[in-house]
Amino acid sequence: MDRVGVDYSLNHLAPGLHRRVSKKLGLPASSVPILKTGDTVIQGSSAIIDWAEEHRRVGVPSLTPEDDTTDSATAVERRLDDILGVHVRRYFYSEALLEYPQTVKPIFTNDLVGGQKLFLELAWRYIRKIMIDRMDLGSLQGIRSRQILEQEFDWLDGLLEDGRQFLAGKQFSRVDITAASLLAPLVKPEKHPTYDMIELPPNVTLDCQNWNKRPCLQWASAMYQEYR
Repeated sequence: MDRVGVDYSLNHLAPGLHRRVSKKLGLPASSVPILKTGDTVIQGSSAIIDWAEEHRRVGVPSLTPEDDTTDSATAVERRLDDILGVHVRRYFYSEALLEYPQTVKPIFTNDLVGGQKLFLELAWRYIRKIMIDRMDLGSLQGIRSRQILEQEFDWLDGLLEDGRQFLAGKQFSRVDITAASLLAPLVKPEKHPTYDMIELPPNVTLDCQNWNKRPCLQWASAMYQEYR
């Protein structure tokens, strides 16, 4: 929204309460983010970017690559969402939420209003259990997700090995936003509104110390530094 010049207000939702909001809005799933504008409700990052593209201010560059890389850009964005994002979450939470849940709660309480913060405190043990079940968390799952992440990092490093600045096309695009935001928990960019305060569990910390030498992680950090 900032990039395309659309004014908005941001409302944070506590885990659990987001399901009530989704149901009230008549949405088929409970996932966030959700955009509500007038009578229109849009769910999911990619769909929200589509809407933002259609409503960007005059003169603001498009976030969608406009050259012959568009089809491949769509495929890259889909792979980022369907594989990288899923396994960053499962890898991180399989250690953090199972073994160090006290480090996770601040991520969700950050910027919540009083009533929602109280709800999260009271319902935390139940919310934690539901998250563990629905994200399929566990030690073996975490190991498997780590293996998949290594493969995805190899893929991203391969895209970047020709020296390109952006993942698709010749200008900053939605593909770069997607990749950088999904890698942010591992990079902890200073300009991220939440992940700069995240406390990584020990094994994730050790992995990140090695991973941060990878081109794709260094690229993600540079994207936040230059474009956030």
